[in-house]
Amino acid sequence: MTGAAAGRLQVAYRRLPPEVRRCLRPLNLVEEGASLLPARLRAPAETTAEASRRLLALPRVRFAVRRVEGTTREGDRPLRCVFAMDDGSARYWRAALLGSEVREETCDHVGAFDLVRAVDRLEGDADITLARLPWPLGRFLRREMLVPSHLPMWLRTDRPLDKILVGGPRGRASAKDEARRALKLDLTVRISRERVDLEHFRRDLYEPYVRSRFGDLCQVIPEHTFRHALRQGWLLVLEQGSRPVAGQVIERWGRDLRLIAFGVAVNGAPGPALSACYYNAILFAVARKFPRLSLGSVRPLLSDGVLRYKRKWGAALGWPVTWDVFLLRVRNTAAARAALTATPLVVERGRALSALVGMDGLEPRARVASVDTPGLSEILVLGGEGMPLGGLSGPYSHAPVIPAGLA
Repeated sequence: MTGAAAGRLQVAYRRLPPEVRRCLRPLNLVEEGASLLPARLRAPAETTAEASRRLLALPRVRFAVRRVEGTTREGDRPLRCVFAMDDGSARYWRAALLGSEVREETCDHVGAFDLVRAVDRLEGDADITLARLPWPLGRFLRREMLVPSHLPMWLRTDRPLDKILVGGPRGRASAKDEARRALKLDLTVRISRERVDLEHFRRDLYEPYVRSRFGDLCQVIPEHTFRHALRQGWLLVLEQGSRPVAGQVIERWGRDLRLIAFGVAVNGAPGPALSACYYNAILFAVARKFPRLSLGSVRPLLSDGVLRYKRKWGAALGWPVTWDVFLLRVRNTAAARAALTATPLVVERGRALSALVGMDGLEPRARVASVDTPGLSEILVLGGEGMPLGGLSGPYSHAPVIPAGLA
């Protein structure tokens, strides 16, 4: 092909609409076609396309192995960590586990298949080690402790609305309070499946909200995900008069309903408007007789504000459906206990979800009660000196204690 012909092809390519250009890649084309299928067929088709994409990319994955030192966010204890992961994940875990001043040294760059060997070689005396394992590598390490990158939170909606708003068995009945906040706004709900409304939502509500909410850690959902969701779902626009103040995209996923994204006007009162989004999504799911509603995914931190807010509505942690996991190794030192007191984690052990928490300066039963979340099978307590072994008694007998010095 001559240079002039190649140039003409490039010009023609740039003139194509973005959605057409995206479909020139075979797996993207499969995903685009899958979005047109009925909901019960779409989920497995899209999952297969994404699995193929990740398998093809696996040989090209390379991560930096970093040694990061600083102090814990609470207690000011010296903390040594090893992170083997991408830059974005490293930023997140630095902010989650360490204070503002850290020292970082890059020790190596390794491929995905060499990650575990690199961790074995470089972790040394680290208090906490985290290594990102791209799918499907984490599926072969079930005996290790794994941290899911995100977790879905599911709410049963096969009940009347008043039963959902009562709250869970652990006494968190604040869903009623959130519903009252939502109703006080007196918003009208407009249901749309028009692309022009979707574009206004994405540009004017969703993107400004998530950028202001999450800052440098923001991960914006790509445009094609919204387009696919609308083919099997709905846009709920919440309006005050004729002015949109919030909205959400929800879609069918198999037999269930899942929430894809919220958007709230950043110049208004985001708290009550967000409550209105949750309330109307639940109302929609109940009215249309969906058995479950996914309230979206959360980070694997039991101290995370988003997780705690979704828990208010009665949602439970579900089995991880995110692709990547983090291999976790913890030495039960004073520094690790302080870090996991401030930032308790959700971990996979075998085929169950557990909490891993520290107890620095806290009364054990009160601490366990504060992190106990529907969906957890047990709560693992990093025990300090003098803490009784064998687990806590009474209602928290599912909280075994790991002795000091062990992992």
